[in-house]
Order: sequence, then structure tokens, then C-alpha cells
Amino acid sequence: MTMIFDVFTEATRGTTLSGTVQYRDPDNYGFNQGPAFGLQLIMEGWTERGDFGPASVSPAMEAEFKELYELYFGPKARVDKEGYLLQDGSTEVRIPRVKAAEFYKGRLDPYGGRGFSDGVHYLDLMPEPGAFARRTEEIIVSWEIAEDDTYEIEEDGGTAASFTLEVSDKRYLEHFRKNAFFQTTFTGHLPEA
Repeated sequence: MTMIFDVFTEATRGTTLSGTVQYRDPDNYGFNQGPAFGLQLIMEGWTERGDFGPASVSPAMEAEFKELYELYFGPKARVDKEGYLLQDGSTEVRIPRVKAAEFYKGRLDPYGGRGFSDGVHYLDLMPEPGAFARRTEEIIVSWEIAEDDTYEIEEDGGTAASFTLEVSDKRYLEHFRKNAFFQTTFTGHLPEA
């Protein structure tokens, strides 16, 4: 996956996070103005922990971020090799036996498919962009992004923008306790259902 943006953030101030996003490509494609981009940056910061990245989060926040990722990308239905649904947290087929294709009829991602991860087969389900947009409205109180002409850009880098966002609850920013740097492929656009 090619990273599109470098993201630099300051430490949070209560429920506010500020920073910059810079295109890695010298061409300027513009910056998405919608608040979903702000939520996506918060989510991506959660996955990009490390020496320069954001810190860890509480178990409750980790569960919420996983839920947001499932809304955006679509959840995975865990199945056996014949396509029968598995019990939660197990490799045993659930009783009564039912094929995922029947149980999730109309919800299987036509662009997704089958996969195998951590010793378990899975089928991709469709993303839920409407639900993601509703959650964005609940979480992001304000979002501002503006191209930054004063930001020093490296020769091979693209345009930069400054952003400030405010969230409804400071726990959404608990992983930004210090300045951070990470990269992302998120662009602010919502998936197609």
C-alpha cells in the first residue's frame, strides 16, 4: 500500500488536536475538507504506534477503533474452509451450522473476497459508509483544514495543509499525548457500499 500523506501532530490540548498533513507526491490533488478525514487521521494514528507515533490507548478505545475500522472497511466473517460460520473467538463451527453466504446474503463485499489470517478463513463483508458518517458526526465536533503556503516542503514532497480538529470526548485523542509523526493512505473519502 502506498502512503499518500505524512502526518505531523502536536500533543493534544484537551479535546483539540492540531497538525499538518503533507502529500508525499509533489503533485497537488487538494485536501478533503470533510470531517471524515479528521476521524480517519485519529484512527490511523492509533495503528501507527512507535518511537515517533502516537501512544497506546485504553482497551475500551481500542475496541471502538476496531469497530470504526469495520464500519469503514467492512467486517470479516470468520468461516471454516467450506464457508460455515465459526463461533466467536473459536475455530469451531457454530451451531446451528449456517454458511456465511446465506447468513450474510446481500452483505458480502463483491470487491472483497476470501482470505486467511491467524489460522482462520474469512469472508469480507461490505463497508458501512453511512454508519461511518454518522459516527463521524458524533465524534468530530469541528474540523478545519487549509493549505499552508508557509510550511517548508522538501524537494520531493507535495503540498501541505494545517488542520485542527475537536472531538466530543478527549478519550478519542488519548493516543496523542505527545507530538507524533505517522503516514496514512486515508484521504477523507468514504468507501462505496
